[in-house]
Amino acid sequence: MFIRCWGARGNIPVSGSETQIYGGATSCLEVRTSDQSVIICDAGTGIRNLGNALLKEQRLEYSLLLTHGHDDHLEGLPFFEPLYTVNTRIIVFEHKELRNKLAKMCDPLEAQVFSPQCTRSVEAAIEWKPALEHGHVREIGSAFVTSIPASHPGVCAGFKITERGKTVVYLPDNELGFDHGANMDFAAYVRLCNGADLLVHDAQYTCDEYLNWKGRGHSSWRQALELAIAAGVQQFGLFHHDSDRTDEQLSIIIEECKREAAKRSPRLLCFAMREGSEIVLS
Repeated sequence: MFIRCWGARGNIPVSGSETQIYGGATSCLEVRTSDQSVIICDAGTGIRNLGNALLKEQRLEYSLLLTHGHDDHLEGLPFFEPLYTVNTRIIVFEHKELRNKLAKMCDPLEAQVFSPQCTRSVEAAIEWKPALEHGHVREIGSAFVTSIPASHPGVCAGFKITERGKTVVYLPDNELGFDHGANMDFAAYVRLCNGADLLVHDAQYTCDEYLNWKGRGHSSWRQALELAIAAGVQQFGLFHHDSDRTDEQLSIIIEECKREAAKRSPRLLCFAMREGSEIVLS
């Protein structure tokens, strides 16, 4: 299984000299399976560059998994060039609460309220499929995908993708220890993430910041690390970086996270997800 990060920032995209290392595009993760199926997790601004790369590669069929309807996970969709390309086929697994918004974003008459880019005619064949029910396992190519309830305002999910004994868990917006209606306690997340090869998890806040922002739907890096350690995952990718976080500040967090992991779980590899980063699970 091959994973490439196209955007790891939370809330809003950012740019500038202080965000060159980890990038400023919002949530988008690409997963390639051994049968070359393309699974796209979220449509933040990172999906723009992904779409260009897929067309250059002449890849014309993909599955899109959407965690929820907040703008930082959808705002790149109008700029996803495959939407406007003949012979492209996109299977979209969407929450029912998102269906109307997504349909409008793909309708040139309605979509002008989102972006002038949307006035172009959508040429892709879009197959709308209902969101994966929590706990339900669905085959996408050679992979098995399970939806995970996420603790975040509104209806939100994460995804567990397994293929040939390798597993990546994607939980970009998930506040551990605070119930937003997901009815999932810490132990439940430990069970779902148990033994994962890669955990990509919301780590937006420092510990001090979390005290001020508790209840906003995001975890501190330490909360996410606790989950990674308790679940015995092999790699932990910090995700959904705060839009105000500079490269230098994020690097300090990563070093502190690594030191803590080294003391408690020496085999755990910790790092920040960043634009362009690639991970191979084999």
